[in-house]
Amino acid sequence: MTAKVIAVVNQKGGAGKTTLAMLLAGSLGNAGHRVLVADADPQNTALRWASVGEAFPADVEDLSGEEGKLHKHLRKREDEYDYIVIDSPPAATAPVTESALRLAHVALVPVIPSPLDLWASEMIRDAIQIAREKNPNLVARLVMNQLQPNTLISREVIGLLPNFGIPLLSATLRQRTVYKECAAEGHSIEGLGSRAQMAAKEVDFLKRRVLALLRKVEAS
Repeated sequence: MTAKVIAVVNQKGGAGKTTLAMLLAGSLGNAGHRVLVADADPQNTALRWASVGEAFPADVEDLSGEEGKLHKHLRKREDEYDYIVIDSPPAATAPVTESALRLAHVALVPVIPSPLDLWASEMIRDAIQIAREKNPNLVARLVMNQLQPNTLISREVIGLLPNFGIPLLSATLRQRTVYKECAAEGHSIEGLGSRAQMAAKEVDFLKRRVLALLRKVEAS
């Protein structure tokens, strides 16, 4: 099986790219899939996350040095894994981000419910449109991160989304301390056990929505 590639991208730092990438990769790994997290961000936050503990259920490698050749490197690894999740740097026009989008089947764009964060994401929207010139089947979705339901600002931002140009994934990540605990302890969300029960359900639903999206891409 050739790996399905998920690129987690955004222009803005602090949007939650690494959190989304690692939660998704960990959940896929715990489901029995062979998963590689390609840490393409020179800060190597994903690599540090996995290095804290001893049992993160996915391989995590520093591939930030591949830059514009990332897609060529990962194509050589596609038969080793079921899923490759790329954690990209906060730079829409960086060669490594362009390379990730060139290879990806799905691009996930985490957005914090703030107008400033949404405006900052416009550059990655444009980068995705440019990437489709070489990767016409690339599908993109916004993922609401650190959502606080029923707040005025969340409702206002959600109201802006239909005009943004990238559809919203029907799964969100709420603002939860337990996600920070995952990183601090080097675990997947499932690895935290009963104290992360609600968060684990949230991540599982996110995983299922992403897998459904990948099936649609494969069928198209």
